[in-house]
Amino acid sequence: MSKVKSLTVIGLNSGTSMDGIDAAIFRIFFKKVDGYNSIRNKTTPAIGAELIHSVLVPFEKTFQMKMLQALVDGPADWREVCLLNTALGEFFAEAALEVTSDAGLTMSDIDLIGSHGQTVWHAPDSSPFWGTMASGTLQLGEPAAIFARTDVPVVADFRTADIAEGGQGAPLVPFADEVLFGNDGIASGVLNLGGIANITILSEDGQARYAFDTGPANMIIDRIAQKFFHCDFDKSGTIAASGKVDEKWLSRLLDHPYFLRQPPKTTGRELFGHPFADELIAESERLGITRENLLATASALTARSVFEAYRNHVMDRIQIKRLILGGGGADNNFLVQQLREAFPREIAILRHEDLGISAKFKESFLFALLAFTTYFGIPNNVPLCTGAKRRVCSGKLIGGQKLRE
Repeated sequence: MSKVKSLTVIGLNSGTSMDGIDAAIFRIFFKKVDGYNSIRNKTTPAIGAELIHSVLVPFEKTFQMKMLQALVDGPADWREVCLLNTALGEFFAEAALEVTSDAGLTMSDIDLIGSHGQTVWHAPDSSPFWGTMASGTLQLGEPAAIFARTDVPVVADFRTADIAEGGQGAPLVPFADEVLFGNDGIASGVLNLGGIANITILSEDGQARYAFDTGPANMIIDRIAQKFFHCDFDKSGTIAASGKVDEKWLSRLLDHPYFLRQPPKTTGRELFGHPFADELIAESERLGITRENLLATASALTARSVFEAYRNHVMDRIQIKRLILGGGGADNNFLVQQLREAFPREIAILRHEDLGISAKFKESFLFALLAFTTYFGIPNNVPLCTGAKRRVCSGKLIGGQKLRE
């Protein structure tokens, strides 16, 4: 094992909103000089990190719209899928080059790149397929293209190893939550409000005991805002705040089968994407619900489904003392207020920033951290949360021979 104490790592991620690539540079290190020796004991060593620089690199608008159309309506042909994979690899490489230049560094200063790519389909539940049983997940953004452009080793494809072990391939973030929040001695819920809402439950001893997708978040809210109010999203939840939650309709929406499923479970655009949002819109019109009330109710659906998930699946075993918010939904004041009303008053509702951590590039940190641990052979999935049969090292390394000794 090399005596490397720290690595400078770029984390790259594009989420379900597909607005662009989050790129961030971190120095990641073992907190103890001999920290990597704990790998032999099958334990995760104490790991620290320092953010060096971060940027958001937006997708070119036409490319973004065509990508969204391909994923919603289905690709035109296999050629389109093939070229989209390479084109995304080029975009991710460009983001790595941009964040490095913007930080005043060169690629020779970077040791490793962790790239999640762009999820285009997630089917983690085993089902019959052409005479066999199969499950899978697909992220595009060719890591070989990133390596070719940057000449820096790339770790990618973080979900498939967990799925091969019978897991959901998600969520990945509990590993980062343990590193970031596991040393406080406080039972916590770490809630990410992205396109989909997902929560990690940490026990007092800092272990991720549960982590799963609770249901939709910004994906539906944004669709309604775009269709009726000609804006990309409901900034600060202002439009929803002008409406009123339709409690009777909301109660029926909470009967959706996904909300009733026991974890581990994951979901995404396949279940709560544009078709689901458009069904809500059509139903609201049949019920005579105003557009403002529709947006308020859709926002409340996120908050209430998060609380129902905690109450039904977690609370009897772990009672959290705080709920730590991240993701774009943490800036939606109406949604946050709905969470405050849903959860008991004794549970503090906080933001990552209240604890000195920037949530904006947390997922970039996650993929930098997963790349770092993959390089050192440290298992980095959390089977309690994904349902995998065992802990595995999740990433695939391209160009590892280039990594400095």
